[in-house]
Amino acid sequence: MQYNSPFVKILETIANMLIVSFFWIIFSIPIVTIVPSTAALYHTTNKVIFGPGRGNGVFKCFWDTFRENLKKGLLLSLVIVVALAFIAEGLWTGYQLFRVNIFGMLYMILGVLITIAIVPAMTYVPVMLSRFDAPVSTIIRLALYFSLKKPLMNVLSIVLIGFFALCLELFPLSIMITPALYADFLRPFMEKSLKKFIEENVDMGEDEAADEDVVGDVAEKEEE
Repeated sequence: MQYNSPFVKILETIANMLIVSFFWIIFSIPIVTIVPSTAALYHTTNKVIFGPGRGNGVFKCFWDTFRENLKKGLLLSLVIVVALAFIAEGLWTGYQLFRVNIFGMLYMILGVLITIAIVPAMTYVPVMLSRFDAPVSTIIRLALYFSLKKPLMNVLSIVLIGFFALCLELFPLSIMITPALYADFLRPFMEKSLKKFIEENVDMGEDEAADEDVVGDVAEKEEE
């Protein structure tokens, strides 16, 4: 068998996707580690499985990225969990008050609008963490910035999450590969947006950045 043949490369890619998805599941079991785990999933999928680092060790890349982002990732995970809890409570309260009076209806509408604005930003947090060296507050600000600037990407992300959630409902074992598939489907669009943002802001420096309020003390992480 020719080890450089397209067939072997396809098998290698599938195997690596299974491996990185498995690592993501294991490292996400403590809910508070889901952000650094997802950051490691995205970085490994983008750089090692499909990117310029193809052929390097999947576990080493995943573990190094997870460990590097663990401290900030724990805090970001807690922020997301608390935010989701408040959103869920608000939507439930709004649902209960929805038919009571006009104020209940307005409360429900406000809750839905907040959900539409905040939840998509949460999907950007691990990507921002994996790419930029910045304080937690800046990572959150970057996630909100991309969420507001890229509404079509928000739709794509939500559609992908819904589709893979349906796959899990119908075929539970698909969880062994859907995390890597999600990262792979999302990364071309995400990388294009990130590249443009870095060129217009991070590389230009804070004084000449197109979005000075967003850049702050952001620095792109060095490639492994």
